[in-house]
Amino acid sequence: MSEEILLRRIKLDAHHQPTGSTRHYLGAAAEEMMPPAELKIVQYPHSPGFYLLYCDPYGVEMTDTFHETIEKAVAQAEWEFRVREDEWEVISRM
Repeated sequence: MSEEILLRRIKLDAHHQPTGSTRHYLGAAAEEMMPPAELKIVQYPHSPGFYLLYCDPYGVEMTDTFHETIEKAVAQAEWEFRVREDEWEVISRM
């Protein structure tokens, strides 16, 4: 896959605790994923949608979710971690 375009990111703080609205699992053992330390919204060239990346403390992607619009990716982060729209660092505008 082509290099992603980073659009937004946020380092999660203590007030961004998981709401429990969803759970993410890793690996064949289906082990529940630890809460991410950082979220990023990216788009891949020639891809119609946006990906919300869930990253570890080193910025390494642990999992992702696909969204048709950037607004839906932002809404997913709010639903899962109470991330407000104004908390995102805007890296690149489309």
